[in-house]
Amino acid sequence: MKKTLQYFFLMALGTVLIAADCSNKDSEFYNDVFVSSPELVSVYTDDALPTEPTIIVEANIDRLLNVPGNTRPLDIFKTTGGATKLQFSYELEKLDGSEWIPLSIQDSQLIVELGQAYGGDFVLGKCVYNQTTDQYEYKVRISGLASGSYRLSFGYNSQSTTNVEFRSESTGNNLFLNLNSRYSALDAGGYFGFSID
Repeated sequence: MKKTLQYFFLMALGTVLIAADCSNKDSEFYNDVFVSSPELVSVYTDDALPTEPTIIVEANIDRLLNVPGNTRPLDIFKTTGGATKLQFSYELEKLDGSEWIPLSIQDSQLIVELGQAYGGDFVLGKCVYNQTTDQYEYKVRISGLASGSYRLSFGYNSQSTTNVEFRSESTGNNLFLNLNSRYSALDAGGYFGFSID
């Protein structure tokens, strides 16, 4: 009986130690780290060519990123084990009467100046690391929009209305950086409104 109690005690102790070492947090399981830094993206219209007005989404994120509350900059490239892209998404809607209608953006409407962009029900944007400038760069024009009222939102793959959420394209066991950037040009609903004449 004494030997049975000893085995039972050792098994119970082992179970407790294993449970103490495990984590329920998805962020630890998936090797995620979360930071915030404001105003990393900008959205604006360009009507320099009246016949072809465009909306521009731009983000230039320094590799050495100043994070509020930290005394030293965060080295994005080093922290992520050399991730060369930060991805994010956004969507466009057009006002039709009193209803906002989601738009499908074709790849042919995306004029990519920096980074990468892929169309569809939302635009998947990728800031690409440039070793010369030490920045993750993105600048894309959306063309071919008919006249009317529009709004752009960064909330397609997100629950946040005030933040643009970037995620590093890390590989292997390297950390995945989730970078939340508050963008002050969004209204209370999380939209950037604009018109095409």
